[in-house]
Amino acid sequence: MNLLFLVEGGKTEPKVYKAWLSHLFPEINFVEKPEDMTTNSCRIIAGNGYPNMVSVPKIYGGSSLLEECLLDIRNYDNIDHFFICVDSEDDPYQTRFDEIYTKLEDFKTKLGIDQTQNTEFHIIIQNCCLETWALGNADIPYQYSAKGNSDFFSVFQPYYDVLTNDPELMNYPPEYITKSRFHEKYLKQYLREFGLFYKKERPKTIEDKKYLDALIKRCRSTSHLSSLKYLLDIWDRM
Repeated sequence: MNLLFLVEGGKTEPKVYKAWLSHLFPEINFVEKPEDMTTNSCRIIAGNGYPNMVSVPKIYGGSSLLEECLLDIRNYDNIDHFFICVDSEDDPYQTRFDEIYTKLEDFKTKLGIDQTQNTEFHIIIQNCCLETWALGNADIPYQYSAKGNSDFFSVFQPYYDVLTNDPELMNYPPEYITKSRFHEKYLKQYLREFGLFYKKERPKTIEDKKYLDALIKRCRSTSHLSSLKYLLDIWDRM
C-alpha cells in the first residue's frame, strides 16, 4: 500500500499526519521522492497554503503542487491512495469540497488520468481546520488536573462547550476575524488549562497516540467531527 498526501499547511499538517499514520500503520515507510515508493510507502507534501497548492504559480508559471502530484501518479503508477487535505476555513464544507473536486477533475482530464489508473482519490476537508479536529479530545479533563492558568473555563467554554458540542459547528466572535483563528486560540487555551502546549510549529501534543485515540473515540461514540470521521473511515478500509 502506497500513500500520497498533499496537505495544506507547511508547519502543522505534515507533522501531525505523519505521526497519526505512524500510529495506525506502523509498517509505513516515509519517503521523499516518487521513485522511492516501493511497498508500504508514504509521501507527504506540504502545500503551503490554499489556494496556492491547487493553482498555477502566478509569478513563474509552471505547475501547481496538485498537478505535480498527479504527474507523479501518472508517470510512476505506484500510488494506491492520493489524499488532498485542506481547511474549509470560513467556507461551507461542500463549497470547499466542490472547489477541490473541480480542480482535481480538470487536471486529471488535462493529464489523461482516467478510471484505469490504479489510484483512489480522496478529498479531505478539515472542517474548519486541523485545530477544530484537535478540539474533539474530550478526555483531557479526565486525564489531567486543571491548572487555572488560562481563560478556558471563564471565557471559551461558556461561549461554546466543545466537550459536549460538536467543534465543527462552533462559530467565532467577530474580533477574531476568521473562524480558524478562533479555533486555534480556543485549542491553545484548552490545552494550556491542563498544562499542555500547542503551537503550529510544535504540534507534538496532538501528534500523540493517546490524543489520536481520544479523537477516534469521539468520532465513534458521537455524531461529531464528521469530516475527521470521513478520513478515519477511509483509513479503516485500507
